[in-house]
Amino acid sequence: MTDRYHFDAITRIYDERRTANRHIQNERYREVCQAIPGFEDIKTSIADISGSQLNSIISGNHDAVINTRALIRQAEEKRKQLLLEHGYPENYLDRIYTCPDCKDTGFIGSKRCHCFKKELLNMLYDQSNLKQITESDNFSNFNIEYYPDDYICTANDMTPRDNIKKVLNICRMFIENFDDSYENLLIYGPTGVGKTFLSHCIAKELLDRDKSVIYLTSYQLFDILETKVFHQEELDNITSGILSMLHTCDLLIIDDLGTEMINKFTETQLFTCIQQRITGRLSTIISTNLSFDDINSNYSERIFSRLTGYYRLVKITGDDIRILKALSD
Repeated sequence: MTDRYHFDAITRIYDERRTANRHIQNERYREVCQAIPGFEDIKTSIADISGSQLNSIISGNHDAVINTRALIRQAEEKRKQLLLEHGYPENYLDRIYTCPDCKDTGFIGSKRCHCFKKELLNMLYDQSNLKQITESDNFSNFNIEYYPDDYICTANDMTPRDNIKKVLNICRMFIENFDDSYENLLIYGPTGVGKTFLSHCIAKELLDRDKSVIYLTSYQLFDILETKVFHQEELDNITSGILSMLHTCDLLIIDDLGTEMINKFTETQLFTCIQQRITGRLSTIISTNLSFDDINSNYSERIFSRLTGYYRLVKITGDDIRILKALSD
């Protein structure tokens, strides 16, 4: 659950949003009243209609209720007609909502709206060092020329360049089908072949589509979980916010799995995190420098079975791009 600090901060955002939208709506009304003679009288007539019929309505007079509704509808139709005649859209004076889904409340029924999740993620990214996904992290900047096409890998009988083309297609389909199908990715391969950059590209695309994304290195994830379990008094607002989204965000990205100290605690926490997201059918992307055999030997059977049973395995082959870039400078 979101801690009180973040809940109060987001509540203020929604309060300010509603106030700003009411101000725009009031300005529009004043503008229309000045532009259209007699327009304000219609609002007065609606109030007069309701007031004159009030006692009959309270007493349960069915005919009075029907008659009042008909008169109000006629007045509303006249308002719309006048707006159209003077070049305004007929809904120009309707209530304004930044998010029409929740009507700027942050909730749809008892569930948080997607815009609430996005506000929380924006807050977390703005307040912490997690905001490492930039405008340049996109597929248009993914250069396949760094992947050689002059040899074939025995692991998949493909050149690294043909393989990365296949990988990019898998990632694009993951994004395109995100709302319609549930999928997890395990991206693995040697150091420097672009796994982190690829994860950033996916995160950027989904963030731009208003999806809630949490991006953590393996070290950051287990450091946060260790603080939660053993040093709860040290939890700050950022850490609490991340924990609140760990099992509810649309996409969780765990980068560099295997760089953490692997022990009973980290294995238990990793399994719990993976399993809860599988149960909730919430997508996860894990990247690692470990080979498939290393994953099998370093982690428990139950973690390995979840990764092989519920994740699409995406292997990247090639040379260390950072070295290639340094040599080309």
